[in-house]
Amino acid sequence: MPFPIQKLLGGDMAGAPIGNRNAQKGRMWNDALRKAISQDDGRRLRASVEQLLNLASKGEPWALKELADRLDGRPMQMNVLEGANEALLTGIKIVFVSPDGKESEDITSLTFDN
Repeated sequence: MPFPIQKLLGGDMAGAPIGNRNAQKGRMWNDALRKAISQDDGRRLRASVEQLLNLASKGEPWALKELADRLDGRPMQMNVLEGANEALLTGIKIVFVSPDGKESEDITSLTFDN
């Protein structure tokens, strides 16, 4: 049985909504690309890589970035919390609110009507 909050929000809280086809579109693109590469033994892929290297060697910024991302991986995104004369974040408090407005830090203490 799902937690009351899951029931309130409509079931499973993780993942994409039912019927979402974004992942399928990505797979279709990758499959088509792999098929095209294999049909000419990778000649066009090799030519594309050569062109990328040529542009990067000429200093083309986007080509340099693409090459670095492919060789080293993309850099991790940094999230910095800062503010002028403000205390740093010291914790996170989660408060559950039922539809009738009752608040609690413990979800099991709230009751939900069907």
